[in-house]
Amino acid sequence: MARTRYAFINSLTMALAAVTTAYAVDFEMPPEESAAASLPAELVSGPDFHVREPVQSDGLMHHYVVVSRFGEFNAYGRTALGVRVREVAALSRIAKTTDIDVLVKTVTGRVQGDVKTIAQVAGNPIKTVVGIPKGVSHLFHGYKAEAGELTEQVQQVGKPGESSHVAKDVKAEATHYADRYLGVSAAERRYYQQLGVDPYTNNEVLRKAVHHLAKVDATINLGLHFVAIPGVPYLGDVKRAMDAIYNEDPAVLRARQRTTLAGYGLTKLEIKRFENTLLLSPTQQKLLGEYAKSLDGVAGRDELFRHAMTLTSEDEVQVFLQSTGLLVGLHAHRPVARILSGLRLPTAQFSDGGIAVLGAFDAVYWTDEVSTDGAALHALLPANPSELELWTAGTISPRAGAELKTRGWVVHEKAAETLGK
Repeated sequence: MARTRYAFINSLTMALAAVTTAYAVDFEMPPEESAAASLPAELVSGPDFHVREPVQSDGLMHHYVVVSRFGEFNAYGRTALGVRVREVAALSRIAKTTDIDVLVKTVTGRVQGDVKTIAQVAGNPIKTVVGIPKGVSHLFHGYKAEAGELTEQVQQVGKPGESSHVAKDVKAEATHYADRYLGVSAAERRYYQQLGVDPYTNNEVLRKAVHHLAKVDATINLGLHFVAIPGVPYLGDVKRAMDAIYNEDPAVLRARQRTTLAGYGLTKLEIKRFENTLLLSPTQQKLLGEYAKSLDGVAGRDELFRHAMTLTSEDEVQVFLQSTGLLVGLHAHRPVARILSGLRLPTAQFSDGGIAVLGAFDAVYWTDEVSTDGAALHALLPANPSELELWTAGTISPRAGAELKTRGWVVHEKAAETLGK
């Protein structure tokens, strides 16, 4: 009996292994690459940093780790890497000006835990493909459930016993948001402007360094000129957003933003939710507002803000904003009629019924997750469009391109280069 059971289990194990092997052949495994394979030389290494080798991919985005004397910093995709490199340059400049190295040593340890986790995942490509994409995969699915929940909350306001509960939630969100973002002083914003980096960066080392710099010596001149944050399509919008962030009081910006959002059709509760969404920094909110202005005449601009409120990670926010930048660039080349609701990835519909989905992905491979998420996205789109387009910032593997074509997609690679012109 035991021998029969052993034989059955052994046969089942072998069968499962065979099925798994056959199944794996149907999908691609994103290759390990040298940093130089996906990056220009200035982003591979510099006087104060280098990108750890090899570089891993999750089927959509590259996972970079910047190694510097100030610590190690993860960067999800090429655009994020450009920001991290700028931040390391800022830290180097500060270190030459003050005794900031002492402060850096006290905060570097805090970021090492996160980087170690990333390094462990990067060392296991199977786990990378299976595990990491889940955060960004959320972008491929609809947000109707969340939208319905928000609508229900709006309807509950004014009902006995409900309005106080909703008001309490909104107040708590506002307190958390203020604690995280609204304490950046005007002096700190001026230093960030000289350094050419975002005042609301999530780089803890840089935040502590600039805070120390502003507190210790407000007369230091870093001798730098403002340069717009690189790597985002439609840089005019980025410059306008950054000028406002550096030079205007956050409270004034928020008051102006409320009026604008109300004009797009968002309710008072939706506006409060948006402006206190912890994953959306003031910079990101301002940039999204500038993108919406550039889409003047396009129906459904309010959907962009509803999309943004349903994002669940910093990586999602980053990719969503870059994808919205691609949408703005596409509109400048070919007028968009409306933005479709219910999707997290910006999705345009043209007057002829054609549909375009914008995704700021580095390198698309035909993995199991990409196939599944692509099908989920496709199911959310209107039936029988006159044309179905996918615009992606980076490249698409020949296999992924062929699979997408058989599913009715017209694919446009390197959209950031085409639409950013």
